[in-house]
Amino acid sequence: MTPPLYAFLWLLPTTAGILIITFAVIIPAYTLLLAAIVIIRQRKNSATDVHAWSNISTSIFRGSVFHIRHKPTVHSFSYPLFFSVVDLDEANPLFGNDVYTVGADEGRGKLWPLSKLMMLRDVDHLKNGEGITESKMSSMKERIGNLIYERTNGKLDLRSALKDGASGSDARKVLLVTHLMYYGYCFNPVSLYYVLKPTNENSSDPYIEAIVVEVSNTPWNEMSIYVLHRDSVDVSECSVIQSTDKGFSAPSYQYKFRKNFHVSPFMTMDHDYDWTFRMSQDRIHVLAKMIKREQSSKDGELYFTAGFDITRTPTTKYYPMQLAWIICRFPIYCFVIQIWIHYEAIKLLMKGVQFIPHPEGSETAASKAIATLMGPVLSLKDMIDSRLKSKSE
Repeated sequence: MTPPLYAFLWLLPTTAGILIITFAVIIPAYTLLLAAIVIIRQRKNSATDVHAWSNISTSIFRGSVFHIRHKPTVHSFSYPLFFSVVDLDEANPLFGNDVYTVGADEGRGKLWPLSKLMMLRDVDHLKNGEGITESKMSSMKERIGNLIYERTNGKLDLRSALKDGASGSDARKVLLVTHLMYYGYCFNPVSLYYVLKPTNENSSDPYIEAIVVEVSNTPWNEMSIYVLHRDSVDVSECSVIQSTDKGFSAPSYQYKFRKNFHVSPFMTMDHDYDWTFRMSQDRIHVLAKMIKREQSSKDGELYFTAGFDITRTPTTKYYPMQLAWIICRFPIYCFVIQIWIHYEAIKLLMKGVQFIPHPEGSETAASKAIATLMGPVLSLKDMIDSRLKSKSE
Protein backbone atom coordinates (compact mmCIF):
# COMPACT_ATOMS: atom_id res chain seq x y z
CA MET A 1 0.00 0.00 0.00
CA THR A 2 1.43 3.35 -1.03
CA PRO A 3 2.08 5.94 1.72
CA PRO A 4 -0.43 8.52 0.35
CA LEU A 5 -3.19 5.91 0.20
CA TYR A 6 -2.32 4.63 3.68
CA ALA A 7 -2.42 8.17 5.05
CA PHE A 8 -5.79 8.79 3.38
CA LEU A 9 -7.32 5.61 4.81
CA TRP A 10 -5.99 6.52 8.25
CA LEU A 11 -7.36 10.06 7.96
CA LEU A 12 -10.95 8.99 7.21
CA PRO A 13 -11.73 7.19 10.50
CA THR A 14 -9.76 9.79 12.44
CA THR A 15 -11.81 12.64 10.97
CA ALA A 16 -15.05 10.72 11.48
CA GLY A 17 -14.09 10.05 15.09
CA ILE A 18 -13.34 13.71 15.73
CA LEU A 19 -16.68 14.77 14.22
CA ILE A 20 -18.60 12.20 16.27
CA ILE A 21 -16.91 13.26 19.50
CA THR A 22 -17.48 16.94 18.69
CA PHE A 23 -21.19 16.68 17.84
CA ALA A 24 -22.15 13.83 20.17
CA VAL A 25 -20.15 14.81 23.26
CA ILE A 26 -18.37 18.17 23.29
CA ILE A 27 -21.06 20.46 21.82
CA PRO A 28 -23.97 18.90 23.82
CA ALA A 29 -21.95 19.01 27.04
CA TYR A 30 -21.01 22.66 26.47
CA THR A 31 -24.60 23.58 25.58
CA LEU A 32 -26.04 21.90 28.68
CA LEU A 33 -23.37 23.57 30.83
CA LEU A 34 -24.41 27.01 29.58
CA ALA A 35 -28.06 26.15 30.28
CA ALA A 36 -27.14 25.17 33.83
CA ILE A 37 -25.37 28.52 34.29
CA VAL A 38 -28.54 30.33 33.12
CA ILE A 39 -30.66 28.44 35.67
CA ILE A 40 -28.23 29.25 38.48
CA ARG A 41 -28.21 32.95 37.52
CA GLN A 42 -32.01 32.97 37.38
CA ARG A 43 -32.38 31.42 40.83
CA LYS A 44 -30.22 34.16 42.29
CA ASN A 45 -32.47 36.83 40.76
CA SER A 46 -35.83 35.08 41.18
CA ALA A 47 -36.84 37.15 44.18
CA THR A 48 -36.98 40.35 42.12
CA ASP A 49 -37.54 38.97 38.61
CA VAL A 50 -41.20 39.15 37.57
CA HIS A 51 -40.55 37.07 34.45
CA ALA A 52 -40.28 33.60 35.95
CA TRP A 53 -39.77 30.88 33.34
CA SER A 54 -43.20 29.41 33.99
CA ASN A 55 -44.88 32.73 33.19
CA ILE A 56 -43.29 33.53 29.84
CA SER A 57 -45.21 33.22 26.57
CA THR A 58 -42.12 32.32 24.54
CA SER A 59 -41.88 28.57 24.09
CA ILE A 60 -40.91 25.64 21.87
CA PHE A 61 -43.43 24.12 19.47
CA ARG A 62 -42.76 20.71 17.92
CA GLY A 63 -44.40 18.76 15.12
CA SER A 64 -43.79 18.04 11.45
CA VAL A 65 -43.66 19.76 8.07
CA PHE A 66 -44.78 18.29 4.75
CA HIS A 67 -44.56 19.18 1.06
CA ILE A 68 -46.61 17.64 -1.77
CA ARG A 69 -45.91 18.49 -5.40
CA HIS A 70 -48.95 17.50 -7.46
CA LYS A 71 -47.84 18.55 -10.97
CA PRO A 72 -46.15 17.98 -13.35
CA THR A 73 -44.47 15.20 -11.33
CA VAL A 74 -45.75 13.87 -8.02
CA HIS A 75 -43.25 14.27 -5.20
CA SER A 76 -43.72 14.47 -1.44
CA PHE A 77 -41.82 14.39 1.82
CA SER A 78 -42.25 15.00 5.54
CA TYR A 79 -39.70 15.89 8.21
CA PRO A 80 -39.76 16.48 11.97
CA LEU A 81 -39.90 20.14 12.88
CA PHE A 82 -39.54 22.47 15.81
CA PHE A 83 -40.04 26.21 15.99
CA SER A 84 -39.32 28.82 18.60
CA VAL A 85 -42.46 30.88 19.14
CA VAL A 86 -41.24 34.18 20.56
CA ASP A 87 -43.37 36.84 22.21
CA LEU A 88 -41.63 39.97 20.90
CA ASP A 89 -42.34 41.75 24.19
CA GLU A 90 -40.07 39.16 25.80
CA ALA A 91 -37.42 39.10 23.07
CA ASN A 92 -35.08 41.72 24.47
CA PRO A 93 -35.38 40.58 28.12
CA LEU A 94 -34.64 37.00 27.05
CA PHE A 95 -31.99 37.39 24.36
CA GLY A 96 -30.46 40.79 25.06
CA ASN A 97 -29.70 43.74 22.82
CA ASP A 98 -28.99 41.71 19.64
CA VAL A 99 -32.74 41.66 19.02
CA TYR A 100 -32.61 45.38 18.27
CA THR A 101 -30.85 47.28 15.54
CA VAL A 102 -27.34 48.60 16.02
CA GLY A 103 -27.31 51.41 18.53
CA ALA A 104 -29.51 49.87 21.22
CA ASP A 105 -28.26 49.87 24.79
CA GLU A 106 -25.94 47.00 25.60
CA GLY A 107 -27.32 44.32 27.86
CA ARG A 108 -27.38 40.62 28.48
CA GLY A 109 -30.67 38.83 28.31
CA LYS A 110 -31.93 36.34 30.86
CA LEU A 111 -30.81 33.47 28.63
CA TRP A 112 -27.17 34.57 28.64
CA PRO A 113 -24.74 32.79 28.18
CA LEU A 114 -26.92 30.16 26.42
CA SER A 115 -28.05 32.95 24.08
CA LYS A 116 -24.57 32.95 22.56
CA LEU A 117 -25.50 29.61 20.96
CA MET A 118 -29.16 30.34 20.20
CA MET A 119 -30.31 33.87 19.58
CA LEU A 120 -33.12 35.89 18.05
CA ARG A 121 -31.19 38.43 16.00
CA ASP A 122 -32.58 41.52 14.32
CA VAL A 123 -30.28 40.99 11.32
CA ASP A 124 -31.99 37.68 10.45
CA HIS A 125 -35.40 39.29 9.92
CA LEU A 126 -36.96 42.11 7.88
CA LYS A 127 -33.71 42.20 5.90
CA ASN A 128 -34.92 44.67 3.29
CA GLY A 129 -35.49 47.41 5.83
CA GLU A 130 -39.25 46.92 6.09
CA GLY A 131 -40.87 49.11 8.72
CA ILE A 132 -37.79 51.20 9.44
CA THR A 133 -38.50 54.87 10.09
CA GLU A 134 -36.17 57.74 10.91
CA SER A 135 -35.56 56.07 14.25
CA LYS A 136 -32.87 53.44 13.70
CA MET A 137 -33.61 51.92 17.11
CA SER A 138 -37.12 50.70 16.31
CA SER A 139 -37.79 47.25 17.70
CA MET A 140 -39.01 44.39 15.51
CA LYS A 141 -42.47 44.80 17.01
CA GLU A 142 -42.60 48.50 16.13
CA ARG A 143 -41.37 47.78 12.61
CA ILE A 144 -44.21 45.27 12.15
CA GLY A 145 -46.65 48.02 13.14
CA ASN A 146 -45.10 50.41 10.62
CA LEU A 147 -45.14 47.76 7.89
CA ILE A 148 -48.81 46.91 8.43
CA TYR A 149 -49.68 50.61 8.31
CA GLU A 150 -47.84 50.97 4.98
CA ARG A 151 -49.27 47.86 3.29
CA THR A 152 -52.85 48.69 4.32
CA ASN A 153 -52.50 52.31 3.15
CA GLY A 154 -53.16 53.49 6.68
CA LYS A 155 -56.44 51.58 7.08
CA LEU A 156 -55.01 49.45 9.91
CA ASP A 157 -52.96 51.65 12.21
CA LEU A 158 -51.46 49.60 15.04
CA ARG A 159 -48.35 51.72 15.45
CA SER A 160 -49.24 52.95 18.92
CA ALA A 161 -50.59 49.52 19.94
CA LEU A 162 -47.29 47.89 18.92
CA LYS A 163 -44.97 50.39 20.52
CA ASP A 164 -42.69 49.01 23.20
CA GLY A 165 -44.31 49.46 26.58
CA ALA A 166 -47.85 49.79 25.22
CA SER A 167 -50.44 48.51 27.68
CA GLY A 168 -54.16 48.34 28.22
CA SER A 169 -56.97 47.12 25.99
CA ASP A 170 -55.45 48.72 22.88
CA ALA A 171 -52.09 46.96 23.18
CA ARG A 172 -51.29 44.14 20.77
CA LYS A 173 -49.09 41.09 21.16
CA VAL A 174 -46.85 39.80 18.36
CA LEU A 175 -45.83 36.14 18.34
CA LEU A 176 -43.00 35.30 15.96
CA VAL A 177 -42.88 31.69 14.73
CA THR A 178 -39.31 31.19 13.59
CA HIS A 179 -35.98 29.41 13.84
CA LEU A 180 -33.42 31.17 15.98
CA MET A 181 -29.75 31.46 15.19
CA TYR A 182 -28.23 28.15 16.29
CA TYR A 183 -24.46 27.88 16.73
CA GLY A 184 -23.87 30.98 14.63
CA TYR A 185 -26.14 30.24 11.64
CA CYS A 186 -29.77 31.07 10.88
CA PHE A 187 -31.97 30.24 7.90
CA ASN A 188 -35.76 30.41 7.80
CA PRO A 189 -37.70 29.24 4.74
CA VAL A 190 -40.64 31.01 6.36
CA SER A 191 -41.25 33.02 9.53
CA LEU A 192 -44.67 34.18 10.69
CA TYR A 193 -45.56 37.23 12.77
CA TYR A 194 -49.00 36.81 14.36
CA VAL A 195 -50.48 40.12 15.54
CA LEU A 196 -52.93 39.19 18.28
CA LYS A 197 -55.74 41.28 19.69
CA PRO A 198 -56.70 40.82 23.35
CA THR A 199 -59.65 38.48 23.87
CA ASN A 200 -62.10 38.13 26.72
CA GLU A 201 -61.42 35.71 29.55
CA ASN A 202 -63.94 33.18 28.19
CA SER A 203 -61.99 32.69 24.96
CA SER A 204 -58.94 30.42 24.93
CA ASP A 205 -58.16 31.03 21.25
CA PRO A 206 -56.27 34.21 20.28
CA TYR A 207 -57.86 36.65 17.86
CA ILE A 208 -55.55 37.12 14.87
CA GLU A 209 -55.73 40.71 13.65
CA ALA A 210 -53.02 40.40 10.98
CA ILE A 211 -50.24 38.06 9.89
CA VAL A 212 -46.91 39.03 8.39
CA VAL A 213 -45.30 36.27 6.32
CA GLU A 214 -41.54 36.44 5.83
CA VAL A 215 -40.30 34.15 3.03
CA SER A 216 -36.66 33.38 2.20
CA ASN A 217 -35.15 31.55 -0.73
CA THR A 218 -31.96 29.57 -1.19
CA PRO A 219 -29.28 29.71 -2.55
CA TRP A 220 -30.00 33.35 -3.44
CA ASN A 221 -30.44 34.45 0.20
CA GLU A 222 -33.28 36.83 -0.67
CA MET A 223 -36.30 37.68 1.46
CA SER A 224 -39.80 38.92 0.73
CA ILE A 225 -42.68 40.01 2.96
CA TYR A 226 -46.45 39.56 2.63
CA VAL A 227 -48.84 41.38 4.96
CA LEU A 228 -52.06 39.41 5.34
CA HIS A 229 -55.10 41.49 6.29
CA ARG A 230 -58.32 42.26 4.47
CA ASP A 231 -57.11 45.81 3.74
CA SER A 232 -53.58 44.83 2.68
CA VAL A 233 -52.45 45.55 -0.87
CA ASP A 234 -50.92 42.05 -0.87
CA VAL A 235 -54.24 40.22 -0.38
CA SER A 236 -56.83 39.50 -3.07
CA GLU A 237 -59.32 37.52 -0.94
CA CYS A 238 -59.69 36.69 2.74
CA SER A 239 -62.17 34.93 5.01
CA VAL A 240 -62.57 33.63 8.55
CA ILE A 241 -64.25 30.25 8.99
CA GLN A 242 -65.36 28.96 12.37
CA SER A 243 -64.15 25.48 13.21
CA THR A 244 -66.39 22.44 13.63
CA ASP A 245 -63.46 20.37 14.93
CA LYS A 246 -64.07 19.75 18.63
CA GLY A 247 -60.43 18.80 19.13
CA PHE A 248 -59.15 22.04 17.60
CA SER A 249 -61.71 24.81 17.95
CA ALA A 250 -59.58 27.64 16.55
CA PRO A 251 -61.10 29.38 13.50
CA SER A 252 -59.43 29.25 10.09
CA TYR A 253 -58.02 32.47 8.67
CA GLN A 254 -57.75 32.10 4.89
CA TYR A 255 -55.86 34.46 2.59
CA LYS A 256 -55.38 34.37 -1.17
CA PHE A 257 -52.63 36.45 -2.73
CA ARG A 258 -50.39 36.62 -5.78
CA LYS A 259 -46.94 35.04 -5.76
CA ASN A 260 -44.37 37.78 -6.38
CA PHE A 261 -41.15 36.17 -5.16
CA HIS A 262 -39.00 33.40 -6.65
CA VAL A 263 -38.70 30.76 -3.92
CA SER A 264 -38.18 27.39 -5.59
CA PRO A 265 -36.15 26.88 -8.79
CA PHE A 266 -38.74 24.25 -9.72
CA MET A 267 -41.76 26.56 -9.75
CA THR A 268 -42.68 29.31 -12.18
CA MET A 269 -43.93 32.69 -11.01
CA ASP A 270 -47.44 32.40 -12.49
CA HIS A 271 -49.03 31.01 -9.33
CA ASP A 272 -51.39 32.26 -6.65
CA TYR A 273 -51.10 31.43 -2.98
CA ASP A 274 -53.97 30.12 -0.87
CA TRP A 275 -52.88 30.00 2.79
CA THR A 276 -54.89 28.92 5.82
CA PHE A 277 -53.87 29.62 9.42
CA ARG A 278 -55.25 28.18 12.65
CA MET A 279 -53.89 29.00 16.07
CA SER A 280 -54.71 28.19 19.67
CA GLN A 281 -52.61 28.70 22.78
CA ASP A 282 -51.04 25.27 22.38
CA ARG A 283 -51.22 24.50 18.66
CA ILE A 284 -50.39 26.19 15.36
CA HIS A 285 -51.46 24.82 11.99
CA VAL A 286 -50.54 26.32 8.61
CA LEU A 287 -51.58 25.05 5.17
CA ALA A 288 -50.23 26.67 1.99
CA LYS A 289 -51.41 25.91 -1.53
CA MET A 290 -49.98 27.07 -4.84
CA ILE A 291 -52.51 27.33 -7.64
CA LYS A 292 -51.44 27.91 -11.23
CA ARG A 293 -53.58 30.26 -13.24
CA GLU A 294 -54.98 28.31 -16.19
CA GLN A 295 -57.23 29.70 -18.93
CA SER A 296 -59.03 26.36 -19.13
CA SER A 297 -59.96 26.44 -15.43
CA LYS A 298 -61.73 29.22 -13.57
CA ASP A 299 -60.29 28.18 -10.21
CA GLY A 300 -56.84 27.25 -11.54
CA GLU A 301 -54.92 24.02 -11.05
CA LEU A 302 -53.46 22.90 -7.72
CA TYR A 303 -49.73 22.38 -8.23
CA PHE A 304 -48.30 22.34 -4.72
CA THR A 305 -49.36 21.92 -1.09
CA ALA A 306 -47.25 22.42 2.01
CA GLY A 307 -47.86 22.94 5.68
CA PHE A 308 -46.91 22.27 9.25
CA ASP A 309 -48.70 21.32 12.44
CA ILE A 310 -46.92 22.06 15.72
CA THR A 311 -47.87 21.87 19.40
CA ARG A 312 -46.45 23.62 22.43
CA THR A 313 -43.92 21.95 24.68
CA PRO A 314 -44.97 22.99 28.21
CA THR A 315 -42.50 25.46 29.68
CA THR A 316 -41.04 24.38 33.02
CA LYS A 317 -38.80 26.03 35.58
CA TYR A 318 -35.93 24.40 33.70
CA TYR A 319 -36.77 26.17 30.45
CA PRO A 320 -33.11 26.92 29.57
CA MET A 321 -32.39 23.20 29.82
CA GLN A 322 -35.35 22.52 27.51
CA LEU A 323 -33.85 24.87 24.94
CA ALA A 324 -30.43 23.29 25.29
CA TRP A 325 -31.85 19.79 24.96
CA ILE A 326 -33.81 20.56 21.80
CA ILE A 327 -30.76 21.97 20.00
CA CYS A 328 -28.71 19.02 21.21
CA ARG A 329 -31.28 16.71 19.62
CA PHE A 330 -31.40 18.83 16.46
CA PRO A 331 -27.85 20.21 16.20
CA ILE A 332 -27.02 22.88 13.60
CA TYR A 333 -30.72 22.70 12.74
CA CYS A 334 -30.80 25.55 10.20
CA PHE A 335 -27.90 23.95 8.34
CA VAL A 336 -29.78 20.63 8.38
CA ILE A 337 -32.76 22.43 6.78
CA GLN A 338 -30.48 23.49 3.94
CA ILE A 339 -29.33 19.87 3.51
CA TRP A 340 -32.95 18.66 3.35
CA ILE A 341 -33.85 21.33 0.78
CA HIS A 342 -30.97 20.47 -1.54
CA TYR A 343 -31.45 16.73 -1.07
CA GLU A 344 -35.08 17.03 -2.19
CA ALA A 345 -33.98 19.29 -5.06
CA ILE A 346 -31.66 16.56 -6.36
CA LYS A 347 -34.53 14.08 -6.21
CA LEU A 348 -36.70 16.47 -8.25
CA LEU A 349 -33.96 16.80 -10.85
CA MET A 350 -33.66 13.03 -11.05
CA LYS A 351 -37.41 12.86 -11.67
CA GLY A 352 -37.03 15.20 -14.61
CA VAL A 353 -38.63 18.31 -13.11
CA GLN A 354 -37.53 21.38 -15.05
CA PHE A 355 -35.01 23.67 -13.36
CA ILE A 356 -36.14 27.31 -13.56
CA PRO A 357 -33.39 29.95 -13.17
CA HIS A 358 -33.95 33.06 -11.11
CA PRO A 359 -36.19 35.35 -13.24
CA GLU A 360 -33.94 38.34 -12.52
CA GLY A 361 -30.72 36.42 -13.15
CA SER A 362 -29.62 36.78 -9.54
CA GLU A 363 -26.56 34.75 -8.58
CA THR A 364 -24.63 34.17 -5.38
CA ALA A 365 -21.47 32.23 -4.60
CA ALA A 366 -23.69 29.41 -3.32
CA SER A 367 -25.84 29.29 -6.47
CA LYS A 368 -22.72 29.26 -8.68
CA ALA A 369 -21.20 26.45 -6.62
CA ILE A 370 -24.39 24.39 -6.86
CA ALA A 371 -24.55 24.94 -10.62
CA THR A 372 -20.95 23.79 -10.96
CA LEU A 373 -21.51 20.68 -8.86
CA MET A 374 -24.80 19.75 -10.52
CA GLY A 375 -23.53 20.26 -14.08
CA PRO A 376 -21.89 16.81 -14.42
CA VAL A 377 -24.86 15.14 -12.69
CA LEU A 378 -27.36 16.67 -15.12
CA SER A 379 -25.15 15.83 -18.09
CA LEU A 380 -24.96 12.20 -16.96
CA LYS A 381 -28.74 12.10 -16.49
CA ASP A 382 -29.31 13.51 -19.99
CA MET A 383 -26.95 10.92 -21.46
CA ILE A 384 -28.74 8.05 -19.68
CA ASP A 385 -32.16 9.36 -20.72
CA SER A 386 -30.97 9.66 -24.32
CA ARG A 387 -29.69 6.09 -24.40
CA LEU A 388 -32.86 4.71 -22.82
CA LYS A 389 -34.94 6.62 -25.36
CA SER A 390 -32.88 5.30 -28.29
CA LYS A 391 -33.20 1.72 -27.03
CA SER A 392 -36.96 2.04 -26.69
CA GLU A 393 -37.19 3.23 -30.28
